[in-house]
Amino acid sequence: MILNKLRLNIILLFFCAFGFSQNFNIQEVGKAKLINVSGGASANSVFYSGNAARDPFSYFLNGNINFNVAGLYNIPFSFSYTNQKFGYGKPVLMNRLSIHPSYKWITAHIGDVSMTFSPYTLAGHQFTGFGVDLTPQGKFKVSAMYGRLLKSNEYNSAYPDILPVYKRFGYGFKTNYALEKVNFGLIFFKAKDEINSISNPVPFELGISPKENATISLETTFKLFQKLQVHTEFANSSITEDTRTTDGTKAKGIAALFLSPNNTTASYNAFKGDLAYPAGTGTLGLGYERIDPNYRTLGGYYFNNDLENITVNATQTIFKNKVSLSANFGLQKDNLDKQKESQMKRLVSAINVDYRANEKLNFNANYSNFQSYTNSRNQFDYINQVSNYDYLDTLNFRQVNQNASLAINYLLKNEKTIKKSINANFSMQDAVNQQQGHTIEGGATTYYNSGISYSMGYPAKDLNLIASLNNTYGKTDSGKSLIIGPTIGATKLFFDKKFTTSASTSYNTSYIDGDKQNDILNFRVNGSYIYLQKHNFSAGIISLFSNSKTQKNNDLTATITYAYSFDKIKLRPKREPKTEEATGEVKLEPVLKINFNGKTFEGTRDEITNQLREMQLALQPLPAEENSKLENLLTNATVATDEKDFKEKTLDYLEAYALEAETLKKYNDYFIESAQKLENDMKRKDESLENDYSIAIGRVNSHALHGVSEADAVNKTTYKSYQKLVERAENSRKKLVNHRWMFKEIQKLAKTSAAEIQQNQYAADFNKEEIEEAFKLIKSKKTAAEITEAIEVKMIPFYHDLAVKKAENDEIELKHIQN
Repeated sequence: MILNKLRLNIILLFFCAFGFSQNFNIQEVGKAKLINVSGGASANSVFYSGNAARDPFSYFLNGNINFNVAGLYNIPFSFSYTNQKFGYGKPVLMNRLSIHPSYKWITAHIGDVSMTFSPYTLAGHQFTGFGVDLTPQGKFKVSAMYGRLLKSNEYNSAYPDILPVYKRFGYGFKTNYALEKVNFGLIFFKAKDEINSISNPVPFELGISPKENATISLETTFKLFQKLQVHTEFANSSITEDTRTTDGTKAKGIAALFLSPNNTTASYNAFKGDLAYPAGTGTLGLGYERIDPNYRTLGGYYFNNDLENITVNATQTIFKNKVSLSANFGLQKDNLDKQKESQMKRLVSAINVDYRANEKLNFNANYSNFQSYTNSRNQFDYINQVSNYDYLDTLNFRQVNQNASLAINYLLKNEKTIKKSINANFSMQDAVNQQQGHTIEGGATTYYNSGISYSMGYPAKDLNLIASLNNTYGKTDSGKSLIIGPTIGATKLFFDKKFTTSASTSYNTSYIDGDKQNDILNFRVNGSYIYLQKHNFSAGIISLFSNSKTQKNNDLTATITYAYSFDKIKLRPKREPKTEEATGEVKLEPVLKINFNGKTFEGTRDEITNQLREMQLALQPLPAEENSKLENLLTNATVATDEKDFKEKTLDYLEAYALEAETLKKYNDYFIESAQKLENDMKRKDESLENDYSIAIGRVNSHALHGVSEADAVNKTTYKSYQKLVERAENSRKKLVNHRWMFKEIQKLAKTSAAEIQQNQYAADFNKEEIEEAFKLIKSKKTAAEITEAIEVKMIPFYHDLAVKKAENDEIELKHIQN
């Protein structure tokens, strides 16, 4: 009965959401273009000749398109197709299709989609169905979903490696209610396998059975002592491992109340609590997390469990915000129920220092230390134990990993005609595996990476030159290794920045114990042309020559790409173009795969680099300092010495990118919130300004000298008094005209989604001027009220200045008097 009510409530919630989204003003449709299309599509082909095990020809088709209906609805969808096989017997086709229509504060997810409620409930599991996010202004927020989580697959004895799968459906919701000082959240998720979805009998030894799961999570966020921010989450997950078992049993755990429990039903708990306290210009934090062994739900692919975490973190800026410090320390252990034969403990510490000496010089240093301990016991420890204190420890194992890095950026010259900069970086990775306090054989490795690069740009000529030298030195038990080599490159723009060209060459040599192993020489040439601001044609060639003691390899990779944008392609601004060169020991340009936060980047180094560059170009608006940091991190990745180094530096870039993207998301939300607040303020003031104007113009029209010229006026003193009334009426008119123009623009802005802010030219211009200060407020952990107020204070004079220029001849509608 409870389950039926839950299903009914979710279905009603969806109908309410979609029903509301259909209610719009028909007059707005008449004013707006019926359908606006944004986004783009691209076709990419790759030709390869060489010794690597890859297809000689492959192609990719991609698209990300959004349909905006009448300026009210957004319907985005994406597609992809490639002939690459990725280990399967047939090409990977466009096997997922989804649309995400939105209207004001309602967003729907239809098709093959995924949603996340929390790390302990529904956590990114893909499903085929529909979901909705309702985020109206006010205290109450709701998300909900329903769909098929797994598609059934029959057991076939002819293919024993392909496991059978029961069809699985799931549904759930997440609610959040904000009181004045406390926020409460409730999450419910339920999933169940259909017993009859598999007709063929499944062998018992496979251990596959139909399951059922219900999960409940309670969240709270509140403040203590006005400053201490507290966040807690408690989750309970109950799973029935085999729903075919009929013997009943008493429910265990809150979530089990929504199941039909039997003797295969088990209940697990998870808890997480965080404390954050603002101190000076930074924060102090303390966290605790405990997850029962075997904790999981059917709403995720992977869950951490059997662990207890205690973490301490602190951030601070000193010396007039020139120095930023951050530190993290933590202790983690497993085997909470003492059922494993060993227990592992991990100590984690990380310190980061960023020093911006002046506009030209910047230092960044960080150090991290990861230690893990494993105390293993065999079964005879317990059998032979004669007291509570006798135990064997001959299998105690310790692993220590240390990482340190230093980066220095110095701007040598920054003039209109020439820009020069130098960058130096050094990093060390050290790993030691010990048993009983002694390093095991082959258990110690140390690598030192260093590089220096010099760039010179001529902005007026759209020309940039770069030269760098990189090396990697390694020490292991088997010997010492060295890889060293230079890179030179250039980028040049032609035809008013529409045609971009770049070329580079790099050479590196590797040694082991002083004995030369191989030489690698590569050339890279790229060109792209933007036609009619919508078409982008690009081509690139990479030629690699490798000469080792055993063999010679010559590889050639050519890429041709065409991209069409429904919007105008933004040309490069007047700044130093960045090169896309990469150095290092690249033997056969292998296809790499990098996973970060659930997203996979796959391709050669150049292809992944291009993906990252496109991501960064889309991350707008962004303050110059943050953008420069990201560009430096991306440049460090492109000049990585080998695939491992490239992956590590790419992950460093993605971590920094994710931080800036999250800050930008917060800024966009605060920006829209400020516009909505300003809209309400202006709405209240509109009638007052109209009344002032009506009274002023009424006094002018009713004056005895109204319509009389100065030459015809008998009483000059009375006429001067009349002229003052005319002047006041004109000032009132200007105030009302400027106010109405601002009000109209702010209304547009208040209805704009965060994704469309940059399409509003005035908002984009405002962001260029004010986003740097807003980012500082967000990163210094200011409250939402302080940030929105700061944005609103800047927004009023900005739009007023525009109104003075743009609204001079606008007509006035006396709508309040008419009403």
